Amino acid sequence: MKFTQIFAIALTISSSLMFMSSQAEPINNKIPEPDKTINIVKKLASAEVARLKEIETKPELKRRHINTNWISATFFVGTAKLVDVADVPDVLAFNMDTAQHFNYAHQGHGAPVHLINADDQAIGDLYQAIYLRTGLPGVLMPLQQRLDYTLPYLAITPAPQKLVWWWCDSLFMAPPVLTRMSAITGDSKYINAMNVQFWRVHQRLYDTKEHLFARDERFIERRSANGKKIFWSRGQGWVVAGIARILETMPENYPSRPQYVTLFQEMVASIAKHQQPDGLWRASLLDLEAHPEPETSGTAFFTYAMAFGINHGLLERDIYLPKVLNGWAGLNNYILPSGILGQVQSAGDQPVPTKRETTALYASGAFILAGLEVAKLHQPITKLPVSLPKSPKPEYHASDIPPSPLPANPTPEQVREDKRRNAEKQAVKDLMFDPWVDYSQQ
Repeated sequence: MKFTQIFAIALTISSSLMFMSSQAEPINNKIPEPDKTINIVKKLASAEVARLKEIETKPELKRRHINTNWISATFFVGTAKLVDVADVPDVLAFNMDTAQHFNYAHQGHGAPVHLINADDQAIGDLYQAIYLRTGLPGVLMPLQQRLDYTLPYLAITPAPQKLVWWWCDSLFMAPPVLTRMSAITGDSKYINAMNVQFWRVHQRLYDTKEHLFARDERFIERRSANGKKIFWSRGQGWVVAGIARILETMPENYPSRPQYVTLFQEMVASIAKHQQPDGLWRASLLDLEAHPEPETSGTAFFTYAMAFGINHGLLERDIYLPKVLNGWAGLNNYILPSGILGQVQSAGDQPVPTKRETTALYASGAFILAGLEVAKLHQPITKLPVSLPKSPKPEYHASDIPPSPLPANPTPEQVREDKRRNAEKQAVKDLMFDPWVDYSQQ
């Protein structure tokens, strides 16, 4: 064996041992206080919001702006839950402003292949959350239109050769949105179409021996340089976190609900075996030699899913609580001075090396989800599905003429213009047909 080969093997083993031992602080097996956990989550969310606002005001930074794609959407999946349980006005305002900025719309580019893309429908979680907060139907209409367009393709019979959701990440992006749309509207067509496509994906991508998903069909037979099956950590995280979100609003008596529960439990049991002593998982679950360094986005999703399973009676507390606490403690060792989670694998489709300084919005969203569930570990089990909040009576104004307050010492012309604008706004209110008011009176 050549010296270079011996050196490379030694370096790999040394790196693996380093990350398994000295890289992390001692694991704390005590459940953290809820307020402390929520404060950590709030700090991270606010740090991300501040960073994103800075990018918007400083184009010279040449960094990726917020948009409606899956990367941003995953962050909003977390923040939409955070604002319901914590006082974070900066995060709430950012959620609302971003959704309004994009007119509650989606990416898509017009072609059918884009219109049905699960990645572009993930932002629907934010729009649904805002609808439940405001009761305004216009918030939900663009999402509902996009989902209605997608439904026939999800359940087309006979099943076409190609999957609509051909990559395992998609099971986090669209299925929870479709499931909650049925809960919001009372129309089962969304969850029924979701259910058909979900199990088609399962049939094609699920490894019944390892109880893990291939990222897509390319990886079913592909092996690493070490001859190992390639099961991408974040890919499994997308799936188990997606199933948790599906079960959150899936009716208790839905016919295939037991299958989702069984799949969730099988996957979590398999994933749990690959947690390392520092509390984190590696980018490639079965090949630690290839990727010895920790990876936090997959770890955050696993920690969320396991804590969710404990909190809702899907997983045995005694078995999985240590896993959750180790995962949460390990993740907190990788919070950067900025307050944002580091050691994140960049966007991609398979395991690659990670660096401590690398961050991503989807990892921040997963961290928020994990923290919110960890904060509930002191509470009794909550039965599923979780009841959706009743939408409030909407507050709205007939006129879209923005206010323009008079200055301290207005001129006569300014006073006249102010009176004219107020009269115009009143005319809009008096003369405009309002379906909620005028139609109900007929």
